[in-house]
Amino acid sequence: MTASGTAGFSTELNGYFEMRRLGAFVTKSLAHFATEGNPSPRAAGAGPAMLNSVGLAGPGIQAWRAEHAPLLARLGIPTFVSIWGRTVADYEKAVGQLSGLGDFAIGIEVNISCPNIEDRGKMFAHSPQVVAEVMDATAGADLPRTVKLSPNTHLILEVADVARAKGAAGAVLVNTAMGLGIDSGLLIPTLGAKGGGVSGPALHPIALRAVYECHAAFPNFPLVGVGGVSTAREAIAMLAAGASAVQVGTASFVEPRAASRILAELPASMERLGFSRVSDLVGLAHRGGIAGTNR
Repeated sequence: MTASGTAGFSTELNGYFEMRRLGAFVTKSLAHFATEGNPSPRAAGAGPAMLNSVGLAGPGIQAWRAEHAPLLARLGIPTFVSIWGRTVADYEKAVGQLSGLGDFAIGIEVNISCPNIEDRGKMFAHSPQVVAEVMDATAGADLPRTVKLSPNTHLILEVADVARAKGAAGAVLVNTAMGLGIDSGLLIPTLGAKGGGVSGPALHPIALRAVYECHAAFPNFPLVGVGGVSTAREAIAMLAAGASAVQVGTASFVEPRAASRILAELPASMERLGFSRVSDLVGLAHRGGIAGTNR
């Protein structure tokens, strides 16, 4: 899958590869209202990572349905629509605007790792109680819901458990980690919004930890691993940690074909390890790894 925010709103990457061959395309997060996003600069390099503060800029769901959804439907690209809001009520309005999308839409990714203005700017994903409220508010969705969680909390297991109990079809682990860059020449923050989200290779071990711990706690709860995946080897690590699916994000900025390339490389990489089915890899790190298999 692609990761939300790294592959546009519809068919932007289809000129590089056939997007319908992916497990799913995930849209940039959309709200029921249009937003302009944060001041520039919005992205900067940060060693083995990217630092960004785009600010969830988007046209709003109604405009997206009119301009972008028809392109995805015409090409038959399986799509998760990512949604966000500033308040719990915003999420309810968002799912209401997504009813009757058509067969190309296979799910809604509820991005709760964004600020909650009803709770003094804290992230929804940092409060199990607020996550429960968001899940209740989106219960009327006519598509399965996954929840995208934040790595910036010690309550990630509690939050995942609440989402699971409230009907989530799975959890997406993780969104960016909080970070800050300082321009070495000007000695001011590198981003217009000061702080931002750390993604890319530096995020990979953080994401693996979150996936591993959530799978250990809830082995039957489907997980989507995302963070620093740029090779088939890293995708396999996510699967072994407990992910049932993998998203490719920041790598797509460097190489727009990254998700397609990793998908193509996966069978040979699995074969070198002695596996032919992805399902046999899921959670393998919890079962003794390769040494624990009966081969």
